[in-house]
Amino acid sequence: MSKQASALAKARERRRTLDKTRDEQDQRIEEATAGALVALEARADAERALEAATGLVGEALKVLLAVDVPAEKAAALLELDVAEVRRLVKAAPADSSGRDAAPVTRAKATVSVLPDAAGGEGAARRAG
Repeated sequence: MSKQASALAKARERRRTLDKTRDEQDQRIEEATAGALVALEARADAERALEAATGLVGEALKVLLAVDVPAEKAAALLELDVAEVRRLVKAAPADSSGRDAAPVTRAKATVSVLPDAAGGEGAARRAG
């Protein structure tokens, strides 16, 4: 074998070794990247689940507050901080009309007509 042929064979063998090492590194990079992509997808799923659960807790808290349970008592019932109760209530989604989803309670109002000092319809306008 000539010196040239021997050198070519040696160069070819070294290149194959380098190619094998590079291929192994590429494989490790691809596996690590795939693992990170799967983890990112799982994280996004978990964030969506957390957001949905937060909304459900907020809706339940709105119901408690609507039946005249003070925020402090609701916090004690759930072993939460009052600030967390308020944050969760704010995080609850509104219904499609743009109003809060919690039931609304209304007190009956009475209107009394007060007599005007000069009498007349001015008193009725101010009252109503």
